Amino acid sequence: MSDPVIIVGGGPAGSAAASLLARSGKKVLLLEKEVFPRFHIGESLLPFSHRVLMRIGAWEKVKNAGFMIKPGAEFVLSNGRSLRRFFFADCLAEPYDKTFQVERSRFDSLLLDHAKESGASVLLGAVARGFQEGPDGVEVEYERAGAIERARGQWLIDATGREPFVAKLLRLPKTDLGIPKKMAVYAHFRNVRRNPGRAAGNITIVRLSNGWFWLIPLDEEKTSVGMVRPISVFQSGKGSPPELFEETVRASRELRSRLENAEAMSSYRTTADYTYRLECLGGSRWLAAGDAAGFLDPIFSSGVTVALESGVVAAEEILSQPEDSSGLSPEQQCEFTCRIHALASRFADMIQMFYDDRAFEVFMTPHPPSGMKDAMIHLLAGNPDLPLSLRLQVKLFYSLCAMQRRWRLAPALDYLSV
Repeated sequence: MSDPVIIVGGGPAGSAAASLLARSGKKVLLLEKEVFPRFHIGESLLPFSHRVLMRIGAWEKVKNAGFMIKPGAEFVLSNGRSLRRFFFADCLAEPYDKTFQVERSRFDSLLLDHAKESGASVLLGAVARGFQEGPDGVEVEYERAGAIERARGQWLIDATGREPFVAKLLRLPKTDLGIPKKMAVYAHFRNVRRNPGRAAGNITIVRLSNGWFWLIPLDEEKTSVGMVRPISVFQSGKGSPPELFEETVRASRELRSRLENAEAMSSYRTTADYTYRLECLGGSRWLAAGDAAGFLDPIFSSGVTVALESGVVAAEEILSQPEDSSGLSPEQQCEFTCRIHALASRFADMIQMFYDDRAFEVFMTPHPPSGMKDAMIHLLAGNPDLPLSLRLQVKLFYSLCAMQRRWRLAPALDYLSV
């Protein structure tokens, strides 16, 4: 058999690529620096990620794993005075009428085990140190159990996450897309007040005047709670990130109500500098996928969906190449980069809208036209293929957001009072 495809990184992007390649008859070697299960943030799926899970053969495993059902998403002001709920089932049929909240230690292990069962060879505790690219393939140097080893492959997929392996070695430039840098502080809690009835499994986004909280129910007891605010707020010298988290909860009526009896089940963690994008995502023999390619702000839970999709796109690019390929041409590298950028860019306008106080007033309008609400649900569900009628509704929505900045068409929101 020919040399394997080498994948560095065993998160959703790497596991998806490994599963598809192995199921298509390719030899695959996956190197993962950590030992699973391991903690990771990004715990809320989008319904249209189901298509990728079906494509790689993992859908039934995920569906039957007992994850918390996520019927929709809701947005509420920190003072509790305005609430909007979106249920996927209001305009989407199975299997997109709901999705799951997933504790990533379990979810990522499930996907990595699926890659093994699909035929991929997986080495845990293998830290990639370097690689060389030639006309006939790549050679990757990695460290495992204190020893340096080398593996030769036809292709390399970099799925190493927010500290991309290839980009660091090649010193590839990246951009923040003009989105201000942010930081998150988060932990798992018990005894967080849950929504009643149909909305019990929703992700709840609590909008602050300059940031937001997430509340994600992971099982009957555990809830993931995190705060995202500009890095400048954390750098203001007003206390540690956990202290700022707790101070913000005390200052918010909505958060106090939900967290008054909460008890931390884990220590606080922080993640900074959320938004970035590499401008080059492929070379002659390598491709980047998942967070190694870039990451948009987490407000609409797009991270896992985009990671899965980009992993499959990278695998499909390799599968499309002949066995005697001399590598990707510059045109093919550019086309791949554009495809990966497009996966995330469909969320960019929504992210800009969320952080614009006046535009967010349009989003929170209590009684939008039914067609516009359907379009919003499709966007929140991660649908990449909107029909023309919904694309027009999306254009109308963003037009109203732009008009709201000059003329108040939607009711004003009070972001500051508690």
